[in-house]
Amino acid sequence: MTDTTAMDERRFTVVLDEVAERSRTVVGRYSAEITRGLIATAPEGFGVGALSARISESREARLREQVPGLAELRQTAVQARELREAWLHSFTTIPVRGLVHATSLMAPLAGEPGPTDQITVTVHGLQSFSDRSERKQRWFDRALKRALARADGIVVPTTSVAEDLALLDDVEGRVRVVPPAPSAALLAASTAPPARALHLPDEYVLVLTQPSALGQAERLIETIASSRMPDVRVVVAGPVEWGETRLAGLAVEAGIPAGRLVMLGELEDADLALAYRRALAHLHVWEQDALGLSLLDAAAMGTATVHPSTRSLDEIAGDASVAVAGGPHELAAALADILEDDELRNRLRLHAKDRAQAFTWEGAARQVWQLHAEL
Repeated sequence: MTDTTAMDERRFTVVLDEVAERSRTVVGRYSAEITRGLIATAPEGFGVGALSARISESREARLREQVPGLAELRQTAVQARELREAWLHSFTTIPVRGLVHATSLMAPLAGEPGPTDQITVTVHGLQSFSDRSERKQRWFDRALKRALARADGIVVPTTSVAEDLALLDDVEGRVRVVPPAPSAALLAASTAPPARALHLPDEYVLVLTQPSALGQAERLIETIASSRMPDVRVVVAGPVEWGETRLAGLAVEAGIPAGRLVMLGELEDADLALAYRRALAHLHVWEQDALGLSLLDAAAMGTATVHPSTRSLDEIAGDASVAVAGGPHELAAALADILEDDELRNRLRLHAKDRAQAFTWEGAARQVWQLHAEL
């Protein structure tokens, strides 16, 4: 074995997806958090490097700030959109060898891997987080099929997702359930002073929106416009525009009174932590989210969540949330119930904090390392 080969085998490469984008996504936050965990728990003799699509200098600076301690950061010759298509057809402009962990379905699954190559991918759920276009959904479906056929190992957030994958393909022995955790960056920033004056209402419910998730915004508006919705202000953290569609316009069309929505836009971690802590409750309306990061973040801040009852979200939240069967009217009614019952809300806050302490990103990372050791 040459010295170069030995060095390659001690290098663990993480494929980063959507990290350090200006509008933070669920995948981007997950990617950064698990990579920091992998760096912190790397076995002796291993360096953790990263591979990303081509990004700007300013974004690279943000990435290095968000993920310190990387042994190296390599970029492909093309940007993310082109890279997704290239890897879908086994085209590459940069060799990706040795132990590789992809933090999403964007993975360099080579047609003919080398004898020491090993790649694991992450499946956050069986639906794309993006509902912006049919093209993105087609890519997701094809990438999932390719991962099931070629990946050495598959990381999923819940046993529910693992069971769903087993219905699609023979994945026995390749799937590892690795639950996510509350954001370590959010927890670290929760003791810092706010980055800006938020002017939060005295009483409010907190909602997080996502880029490329117009359907989530539409469901939120339906919930707030429901006749069963309590008379409380709704603070929205995250994007409020999706192409030509604006959240304010959707609210006007639904007859929601002016001032009912308080739109803060993208928040720094210290500001988001403050918004979580002061909220009466966290409202999560996104049914296709099988990862549940905001549920865990809210729990870590001691804030109870009302959310749709899905197998994955129920598994992540345990008994520390209010899981609702039904649509927007039922979500609104459940929110009204929790806001009217101080004892229930306080009990849920305590359960939420206990639940959040059961998960850490370092614990998740150790399971990824163990999966590679067992493959």
